[in-house]
Order: sequence, then C-alpha cells, then structure tokens
Amino acid sequence: MAAHKKFNFDDPEDSYWNTSGTSTSEFFEDPPLASNAVRSSFFPEEFLNVEQLEAAARAALEDLFESQVRFGADDLSSNADSELPTDDGNNLLPYTADVGRLSLNADRRSRVEEKVAAEKCAKPHETGVVFPVKSAASIISEGSVGSFSNELVSQADYARLKSEHRRLQRYLEQLKRERYTAADPEVTVRRLRNGEPVTLDLYRSKKEKLELLSSALDSLDGNAINAVILFLKRTFSESLFREVLLENVVAADHYLSLLKQLNDYSTLAMTLSALGRHEEASMVEFSMACRQHTPEQKVQRLKKCLISSFSSASLNSEAKIVNEYIDLLERQIPIDAADNNDTVLASSIFTRFPKTKSIVGETLRNTLHYCCLYHYDLPVNAFASPLSIKELFHLNDREFIWTAVSALSRLARWADIEQLLTSRKLLGGNKIFCPFAWRYLFQLLTAYETPPKELLCRFLRAVPDIDERKKLAGLYPETADVVIECMITQKDRLGLGSFISKLAPHGSDAQKVQGVLKDTVCFDL
Repeated sequence: MAAHKKFNFDDPEDSYWNTSGTSTSEFFEDPPLASNAVRSSFFPEEFLNVEQLEAAARAALEDLFESQVRFGADDLSSNADSELPTDDGNNLLPYTADVGRLSLNADRRSRVEEKVAAEKCAKPHETGVVFPVKSAASIISEGSVGSFSNELVSQADYARLKSEHRRLQRYLEQLKRERYTAADPEVTVRRLRNGEPVTLDLYRSKKEKLELLSSALDSLDGNAINAVILFLKRTFSESLFREVLLENVVAADHYLSLLKQLNDYSTLAMTLSALGRHEEASMVEFSMACRQHTPEQKVQRLKKCLISSFSSASLNSEAKIVNEYIDLLERQIPIDAADNNDTVLASSIFTRFPKTKSIVGETLRNTLHYCCLYHYDLPVNAFASPLSIKELFHLNDREFIWTAVSALSRLARWADIEQLLTSRKLLGGNKIFCPFAWRYLFQLLTAYETPPKELLCRFLRAVPDIDERKKLAGLYPETADVVIECMITQKDRLGLGSFISKLAPHGSDAQKVQGVLKDTVCFDL
C-alpha cells in the first residue's frame, strides 16, 4: 500500500530500519492492546476482532493521507497546534483545526465500514498489530460543528482585537505625525469658543496667522478674537502688528477694548497714536495724568501731556482747557496749604463754617464758592481772592455773581450782595440788575434764610416786568405792599378785593387796600 511505501527506506545504508521478519506496517503499529477492556474503550463491539481492527486502522490511515493529498495546501504533520494526543498518551496523530478537512459525517463512517468488510474478505487470516487509532465515531465527535464553534469564536475575537489594535496604532502614528502640525483655523477657533486648550504656536507663517485671525473674526466671538490678537502681538514685530490692526478695524477695536479692561493705559495710548487716532490718544494721556496720587505729580504729568499729546492744531481748544486746568491746580495747591494752618482754622469764619475737605482737584465753580465763602474780602492780587480768580479764568458776570450770591447769602452778607448787584450808570444814579433770571436770584437769596423786608422789596421793585414782579412778590408774605402796588398800577380792583381777604383785618396793608378801594380815582380809565 501507499502508506507502507511511504515509511520504508530504500537506501541500503538505512535498510537496518526496515523490518525483515515481519510486515512493514509493524514499524508504525502500536503494541497490541492489553486487554479486551482497553479494546472496548477504543473501538466499537463490531471491531473487537484483531483482523478487523487492523483493517480499520489501515483504512483510516489511508483515508487521512488521501485527504492530505486532496486538500494539499497544508501538511497535517506541520501544524503543531492540530496534534491531539491519543488515549494512551504515547503516540500523536496528525489532526488539523480546519473544518473542511475534519468534518467527518455519517457517509464517511459507512464508507470506512465498507472498506473494513472488503479487507476482511480479501485477507481473512492476516494478523498483526494495529495502530491505536480512534474510531470514526470518536473522530466525528471531536470534529463536529459544536467542537469547532468555540474555536471559531475565539479566532473571530482575536481577529477583531487585532484589527482594533492596528486601527489604534495607525491613529497613534497619525497623532505623532500631526503633533507638530497646525490644525485647520476653523477647528482651532471652534476649540477656543468651547474653552478647550489649544496650541497657537504651531501657526508659524504669516499666512497661517492671518488665516487664523480671519477665522476668529468670522466667528464673532470676542474671546477667540482677543486670544488670536494677543498671539499675533506676541509673535509679530511692532510694525507688522500695527499693519494688521490698520487693516482689520474690528480686530483693532477688540484689542483697544481689551487694553481698557486691563487698565494698560500706556499701551493703549501708544496703540491709538500708532493707529492715527490722536484725539483718543490725547484723552487717554490726560486721563492717566489725572490719576496721579499727589497734586504736584498731577501738575507735572499734565504739563508733559500738554506738550506731547495736545500739540496738534486740531486740538487747540482742548489744549486751552488743559492749560486752564493746570492753572487751577496751581492756584488750589497754595490756597489749600495756607488754609490748613492752625491759626487760620481757628478764625471765626472757619469756626462757623468748618472746612470739610481739600479744594485741590475741585471744579472752578467750587473753588470760587470756597474763596467767596472764606476769602471774599481779600484784595485782587491775593491767590485766594475771588476777583483774582475771575480775572485769571475770564469769568463773566453771570458766572461770578451766581456763585458769589450763593456764598454770601449763606453768610447773610446782604449789603455785599446788594453792592454786587448794583451797577453805576454813566450819568449818575444806581440800578439793581441781575445778569440771569430774577426767579433764580430770589431762590439763591432765600436758600438759607429770608433777607430783610426792605432789601427784599428793593430787589422786587427792581424787576422790570410788572407781572413777574407781582408773581414773585406773592411768594413772600413780607412783600404784600409790593403786590398792592402792582395791582394799583394795573388798576385791578377785583384783584385787590380778593387779595384783602388774605391780609390781617386790622393790619396796615389791609387798611391801605381799603383806602385804595374807596378812592375811585385810582381806577378811572
């Protein structure tokens, strides 16, 4: 048989290994089974005959070699994983894990039985030792679909895990390659909007940085725009960064707003000047000067600001205002220092109206009110003189009289108020005037206390319009005679009749009204 020829050595040097006295199959055969019990454990009852066992073993061996030739890609003896031990544990039979090669069904079993019967008929007296080959039922049992399903599942899991491992490995390699590669600007801006960490240093070229800024501006997100602008400021030169701000007005506005929030006024002023917005830069410089702690530092800083930031011809009016503010500070500093003296503070005026705070940094109106309240009698050449302040800052009569009347009425200096409101005519004579509305004058006069009746009546009679005079006189009970004079001038008999009811029955004003009502001449047309 082919199986016997496969294991015989034809070389004379190896003929020692060929058996001479027995059949050639004895080299491959196992020793005879020890007992019938062992035989019955390996073979069915119909194969307990030795001759039948020998024929069955040879047929099975032939079938295995034929299947090897038929499917021929893999050698059965080369797959170490497919070798399964026999029942006695000493010999190994070639066994593969391939389903197609080991799927023995009922047809193969019947074919094996037919071959065994044919061998029995051909050689009824041939005896020998057979291989301890497992029965066809045992092979079918171990080669069934159920025995290989678990192995297929494990192989599928292994293949799936291996595929996942390859995918993750490729992804890791991709991340390593892209580690130092800048992402798409839109992706980076989206991560900035979501608050995720990003690395902007990967954008190295000018083109990439400008594309990143464009994407940030398109997103309309202030935080993303500010982050990109700060990155450009850190990586660009000053000239290039200024060009970017000049080309992108929205980006420039965001950057300036960020500087204001950070209180970085020096950088803000420099940026505004670089962008050609000199008026805004000068205002920032002025604001920085006003934030100085001491008055002396404030004055020095304002003088520098006046020279550097307000030198443009378009800012002449603003420069004039800054210059006046410097003059006011230079006037306030010595006045406040002199009034802080203990001797001055012990005077009657400071005792009556104690000083509550410093006047340094106050407005011009408050400074004038302070000087009128505490230093009204000083000569014009004194620093604290109200007239000196009026001349220095070119105050008109309306501004000066309003503030002076307010301070003097608090001191109840009515004579000084009347003198202040009296003008001398060229041809002689005096006249009381008011540079602003009369109703405001009487509000100032009566803000703290009511003036004397004689002074109040003189001021009322100075009102040129009779209707306004009568209206203002009706506000004060002391000026009833002025109201009566206005009604007599207007020949208002009914008004007098109704007005007498408001007066005391036996008072001088009531008697005067009764006398006027009896005199019909006063009401003749």
